[in-house]
Amino acid sequence: MKGRIIIKYILSMVCLVNAKAFSQYKSLTESPMFKKDKVNLFQDSLGKKVYTLAHMDSLYQAGQAKFQIYNFHMSGDTIFWHLRFITELPAIRPEWINKAFPRVRFKDINNVEAGNDAFRGKLLIVNCWSVTCGPCVAEIPYLNKLVDSLVEKGVVFLALTYDEPGEIKKFLGSEKLKKFLHTEKPVFNFQLIADQKDFLDNTLGVKNYPTTFVVGRDGMIKEVIEGVNLDKLRQPKAYEEIMDVIGKLL
Repeated sequence: MKGRIIIKYILSMVCLVNAKAFSQYKSLTESPMFKKDKVNLFQDSLGKKVYTLAHMDSLYQAGQAKFQIYNFHMSGDTIFWHLRFITELPAIRPEWINKAFPRVRFKDINNVEAGNDAFRGKLLIVNCWSVTCGPCVAEIPYLNKLVDSLVEKGVVFLALTYDEPGEIKKFLGSEKLKKFLHTEKPVFNFQLIADQKDFLDNTLGVKNYPTTFVVGRDGMIKEVIEGVNLDKLRQPKAYEEIMDVIGKLL
């Protein structure tokens, strides 16, 4: 199942491999995306030049590697990650600030409806994430802290992903997540909305994961936070960033 999830992720979504995408890792070699039992090579889609993981990691640690992994192929004990060097994925924040959050009706992974009627007159925090996105998962404890702080203040918490319900449930109970978050009982206390690839890609146009929308009581988007920003201890600043916005809206 783990292999299928990784393959689905790579084929269905373009992964931005840069300081934001792997910001919780000091080295690319720490990322679970790259196969420890394989030789990992990177092949440039334009010049077909091949780079080693050690070479790409040296660029990453120097802050010089910005590229997209969009596919891969395997040959014997070697996995070739297909990449494109880029400057930066475009931010979607300018497109959405002070625009209405799209009207839509969701059902969460437990088949509970979440729609505009439930959102009306409430503050809304919408986190766009995936079980295969390391920075997204690293933010979960900080997003849970938001729920603890704001649940009594009329705030609705949604987490949208392109993953399937079964994948999410299995992931939340996995030993891998327990180790990653250093807890025996990992939870994600947002209302989890699965199978949202079309909405994420074609309606919201999300480019970077995680991306979080903060929506005011009037239904207008007040802030869009793209990627992960870290504090001096290299911990996600999601709680502080979102609370700063929410504090102005309460």
